[in-house]
Amino acid sequence: MTSLAVNLALSILLPCLAGYGCLLLIFPKHVLPVDMKIALAYGLGLGLLAFWMLVLYICHQPFNLLILQVPFLAIAVLLSFLSLRRTPANGIPENGLIRTNTNTTGEGIWKIFHIAFVVILWLYLAQTTLYVFWLSMTIPVSSWDAVASVAFKAKIFYFEKIPPPLDLLPHKSYPLFTPFMESWVAFNLGQWDDVLIKIIFPCAFLSYLVIHYKFLSHFTNRSWGLLGSVMLLSSNLFIIHATDSYRDFFLMYYNCITIMLLLFFNKNQISAFLVLAGLFAGFATFTKLEGTAFLGIYLVLLAVILIQQNNSSGKEKLKNAAKFCIPGIGICAVFHIYKIWNHILKEGQGNIDKTGLELTWQKFGLIPQIIAKFLQDLFLSGNWNIVWILAFLSLVQFTRKRKAFEAKIIFFSLLLFFGLYIAVAVLTTNYIWIAGVQSSTTLSRLILHFFPLSVLLIILLNYPGTSRDRTKTSSLNPK
Repeated sequence: MTSLAVNLALSILLPCLAGYGCLLLIFPKHVLPVDMKIALAYGLGLGLLAFWMLVLYICHQPFNLLILQVPFLAIAVLLSFLSLRRTPANGIPENGLIRTNTNTTGEGIWKIFHIAFVVILWLYLAQTTLYVFWLSMTIPVSSWDAVASVAFKAKIFYFEKIPPPLDLLPHKSYPLFTPFMESWVAFNLGQWDDVLIKIIFPCAFLSYLVIHYKFLSHFTNRSWGLLGSVMLLSSNLFIIHATDSYRDFFLMYYNCITIMLLLFFNKNQISAFLVLAGLFAGFATFTKLEGTAFLGIYLVLLAVILIQQNNSSGKEKLKNAAKFCIPGIGICAVFHIYKIWNHILKEGQGNIDKTGLELTWQKFGLIPQIIAKFLQDLFLSGNWNIVWILAFLSLVQFTRKRKAFEAKIIFFSLLLFFGLYIAVAVLTTNYIWIAGVQSSTTLSRLILHFFPLSVLLIILLNYPGTSRDRTKTSSLNPK
């Protein structure tokens, strides 16, 4: 039992070490908070590991613990060593820490009320996090899609000496990130376990929760960041997907963090955030088919951010765009080129995995019904608590007073995501799953991909501070 626990811990620790070494290399002159760095290291390490397994898979190499662990650990040590050599000799970063704003708690009874309120919120976060880990580690993979499109593939990768080609796998066009990660846990355990392979999900839940809190604390203050974190966990669907083996949770993870990293870049003018955002955007394309379409949304948001930066030259903007596009598009291209090379996308196969086009004039007449289906899920399904209602009511802030650029970008991104899925329902064979008779669970899972952005929007719109207040504090720019 002790050995099993150690191996399980190693399956999480090794990707974190590699991700941490990469972060030290990407941010050689800037210091991130340790908790934020560890949270980012988890997602970065898993993405690098998945890409390494893809390279092995393309080269028809066998999967085993030796070929997975040793090179990955060596890369982690090498990156850490190189990053230390690039650190200034005096050990003091050239730029300051990302700092959270100070809280204004008031005096007397209001200060006591504020402290009690904060304690209650922290207790709620702790209780919910423990619940997510307990539920994940006591119930095996059970949902149909989790078994058919994820765990079954992971089991094949674990038991087959040479992983079979894509053409022999179920859902052959689907990206392989989540099956790779579950098989990675099994290789570390030395056995197949339908419960323990899910450890990657609650850890991703905790990682995202930390980054979500740090983002809101950075742009508002710690109290509002805490409130936004509790609001995020009020969603039943968010909690359930953090405990089961669906691919949607990791797409949500990489998607929302990519947008937050773009906004960190806009605020602090540090191009390292663009490199990291590009990597996370690339990993998003390897989690679900929708991630490739999301890459186009990221490029639109990046263009808007770069265009409004008047203090940067055209050459500098092109360099910054390249720092995002090279890792993002590069990672995306590898898997798609491999699918094309193996004729996975030949005519007729798209309909098998719901990727085929269906262009008819009758479908355009269904747009009002599609929109009504979205509204029903947002406001009446019970999956999101009252978060989308609060987001809708908060939008009146746009007409009442000027709001931060970050809120505008998040609102614009939400419009793009909704527009994308409405277009998918109209132009492809996915109408039945999005707004038709099979939409009971699929539509909610699609909305989950960008649901946390609604919480970010609520907090940014209702935070009583101004954009000027945010500029005075919480910056990485040198004084």
